Amino acid sequence: MVKANIPVSPIGFVSVIFAAVGIHQLLSNQFPHGRPVDLAPSNRHSGPPMDPTNDSLRLSKGKLTKIYERVEEEGSPGLLVGPETLIFDNNGTMYTLTEQSKLVSITDFRQKRDDDASIMTAKVTEVADLGIGRSIGGKFDSGSCLYFADILKGLCRICLDQTPKPVVELVASRFQLDDGSWSDVTYADDVDVGSRTGHVYFSDATDIKLDRDLKTGKWDIWYPSKLEGIRGLKSGRLLRYKPETGEVDLIASGAHFANGVAVDAQESFVVFTSTFEGKVMKYHLTGEKEGQLETILTDFPGFLDGIDCSFDSSLCFVAMPAPATPELKALFAIRPAILSRLIRTILMLLPRGLTPDAKPYGGVAIVHRGDEFSKPSVKQIYQDPTGEDISVITGVTEGPDGKLYLGSLHNDFIGVLDYQ
Repeated sequence: MVKANIPVSPIGFVSVIFAAVGIHQLLSNQFPHGRPVDLAPSNRHSGPPMDPTNDSLRLSKGKLTKIYERVEEEGSPGLLVGPETLIFDNNGTMYTLTEQSKLVSITDFRQKRDDDASIMTAKVTEVADLGIGRSIGGKFDSGSCLYFADILKGLCRICLDQTPKPVVELVASRFQLDDGSWSDVTYADDVDVGSRTGHVYFSDATDIKLDRDLKTGKWDIWYPSKLEGIRGLKSGRLLRYKPETGEVDLIASGAHFANGVAVDAQESFVVFTSTFEGKVMKYHLTGEKEGQLETILTDFPGFLDGIDCSFDSSLCFVAMPAPATPELKALFAIRPAILSRLIRTILMLLPRGLTPDAKPYGGVAIVHRGDEFSKPSVKQIYQDPTGEDISVITGVTEGPDGKLYLGSLHNDFIGVLDYQ
């Protein structure tokens, strides 16, 4: 085979760059979400590649159990659709928020077949209709009130002991910044409640608003996250709501899609995930580092979603819905940078049905959050590398039994990981 060396003149190269600049300028004025921006290497996903031989989250490995809804009447529609995150009340009852914007309880667990303990069924009961919107993450306070993030509405609350029936309250849809201006909560994502103060910590993932997919009529949760990932603007924020005053304040910003939120047992810090950077961030609420934000973990093979921290150990648990593939990482590394921005501008202009989808995958990371004796570290990765048994894991919650309950926007079942 003969190789041909095609000379490229400096004038030709410069012409290509000028053409790219012109096309980028022309195209980037045609959409409402702003122009793609460059990301410094320190702000890009830097974790290790996904190990395709690690299939520790497959059913055949014996660590995963799947819980399906037990429909009593044949042909009746199921309620367990898109259980993004599992939530436990103070009595240990399991709940979730569904695609139909319902709060449902999950009880009465039974083994489906005597010879297969990996498949369970449960009774799913509607507790409340949460109205128009798409509710995802939530957490109970010390009583019977559930705070939950609704992407469309903002931070909401429903108290299950309210009579004659529970009513959804809109707690925060906007808040006042230090300069006196008001800022909308555009994409409320996840919630946790501090055990010491009762303060509610929640993420505002992006400044890109949710809308409906006209083909399906459903709220398209994924499209804003795709645009945020491609754009690179890092508009995600961590907010705090104080029930005693009704005030909301901004405690951290600059996340590349702010996602999962978790507070430690003493409410000395709150951790949250920056999805497309593949980072776990830690904001100190008390102590010598009070008010400081730091990155504590980056060694993940996938993009990050929900997070939960154990009250009984120094472990936290991180959901990974998709692998960080070399192709996606390379998108921000293309040089000159104007070519990267041009390609990403074109991707942002594609019809939503043509935007790239993530590869089937499901992963959970067991991490040590660090203490006075050791640094933060990733202890173990459980994953289904092809998403055959479980994929798109968006939520992870430690249950009263110490097992991890895995939610997903896509699945019609609940995953349970017995990692111990």
